[in-house]
Amino acid sequence: MEVFMFRLFMVLLLLFSTLGAGVPEILILPNSGAWVTLEEEPTEIQEKLYLPTYGMNVRPGTVWKSAKPEGLLRFSYPRFGLFELEEGTDIHLVLKESLDIRGRFLKFRDNTLYVGKDDGILLIDPSNILYYELPKLPADKTLEYFPPPLSSKKRIVPVHYGFQTGDFSWSAEYELRWTSDEKAVFSPWFRLTNRGSGTLMNAKVTLLAGDVKTGQVMQEDMMRAPKGMGMNYVANAASSAEAPQSSGDNYIFKLKNFVTFLPRTDFREALAEPVELTPEKVYIVTGNSFSSSGSIPRHADLELTLKLKKAGKDNPILPEGTLRIFDEKGVFAGEVPIPNTPAGETLTVSPGKSFDLVYERTILDYQRERETAEGRIRYEIRNQSDKTLPVILRDRWHGNWTVKNTSHKTEKKSATELEIPLTLKGGESVTVEYTCYVSYR
Repeated sequence: MEVFMFRLFMVLLLLFSTLGAGVPEILILPNSGAWVTLEEEPTEIQEKLYLPTYGMNVRPGTVWKSAKPEGLLRFSYPRFGLFELEEGTDIHLVLKESLDIRGRFLKFRDNTLYVGKDDGILLIDPSNILYYELPKLPADKTLEYFPPPLSSKKRIVPVHYGFQTGDFSWSAEYELRWTSDEKAVFSPWFRLTNRGSGTLMNAKVTLLAGDVKTGQVMQEDMMRAPKGMGMNYVANAASSAEAPQSSGDNYIFKLKNFVTFLPRTDFREALAEPVELTPEKVYIVTGNSFSSSGSIPRHADLELTLKLKKAGKDNPILPEGTLRIFDEKGVFAGEVPIPNTPAGETLTVSPGKSFDLVYERTILDYQRERETAEGRIRYEIRNQSDKTLPVILRDRWHGNWTVKNTSHKTEKKSATELEIPLTLKGGESVTVEYTCYVSYR
C-alpha cells in the first residue's frame, strides 16, 4: 500500500508540475534540429528569472519570447564567460596567441575575465579567447528574463519562450516484408532521437516533412555541442502519428500522445497503418551504346514498383527515408533510400542486384565512319533459378539511331532509351540480337 501511494504521489506531482509550467511543444525538422516552445509560470519574479532549458543545447541567435509579458530575454554565451559560474570553477582557455591557460574562474567584470592560476590572477580579454572548455555548462542559467520595472517587484506572470536546438531529429523508416512470391506488407515508421543530455517530459511533438531550408550552424557553435554522444539508445516513449496536414510545400505529422525525451535515447513507432501490396518485380538488363560487358557475366538489377494508391482510402504520404526489405522468413534482404513521395504516386526502387539472372553483352560486326556507326548487339541472358522471371532489356543510345534486324520485339521508349521485354522460365537461356545504325550528323 505504501509503495502504491508513493507511486500515485509521484504521478500527481509530475502532472501538476507539467500543468504549472505549460505543455512543452517541439517541432522537429526533417534535416535534424528542432524548435522548442516552452512556458514558465513562476510563483514570483523579482529582479530577474532564470528560464529552464532542461539541459538542451540552445543554438545562439534563435532564442525568442512572446510579446507578453513585456521584458527582456537574454541568452548568455559560454565563451564570453557570461555564465554566473561559481568562484573556483576549473576552466581551460586557448587564446589567439596559442597560449594555453588552465586555472580557476574568479569573476567576470567590466568585460574582463579574471582567472586564478597558481598564486596569481590573470586578466583576459574575452575577444581574445579562441577556444574554451568547462567541466560542466550551467545550462539552467543561460536564459535570463528581466521584467520591466514596476512598483511591485513580486508578481506571478507566465513567460512564453522558445529556441532552436540540434539535440532532436526524426527520420522515416519503411519495411517491405514479403509474405509470398507475389504479396508483401508495407509498413511506415518514424524514429525520434535525442542526441543531447537534456530531459524533456510529456511534450507535444510535431514532425515536419519536406525540403526545409535552415541556417548553417557556425563552427564556434559546434564547439559547444556535447561530447561523447553515445549510440546506445533506449526506447522510452510511445506515440503514433495522425493523418498529415499540408503546410505549404511541406507536411506536418502531429503525434497523438505526449512524448518523454530522455538523454541520448531514441525510439520507433508506426507512422501509418500497414498495407498489403502486390509489388511489381522486374529484372533490368542494361547496356550503353556500342560498349561490351566483356567475358565476366553481369547480374541484372532488381526493380520494385509499389502502387500505394487504394480505392476509397486515404493514400499514404511517404516522407524521405529508408526502405528495408525482408524475405518470407523475415531475413533482412537489403535497404534503399526513397525520396519524398506524394499521396497516390507510384514508388519505384532498385534494392540491389539479382543473384540468379546473369548476362553478357557483345558487340558484333561494328563499323565506324566519320559521322555514322553501325553494329550488331548480342545478349546472352540466363535464368539460373527455378522461378519464372520478368526481364526488361534496357539499352541507352545517343544521336539519331535506328534499330533493325531484331530477334525480339523492341520499344523505343525515348530519344535515348530502347527496351525489349522478356520472360525467362526457370533454367531458361535466351539470346537477343539486333542491329543499331547511328548517325551523328
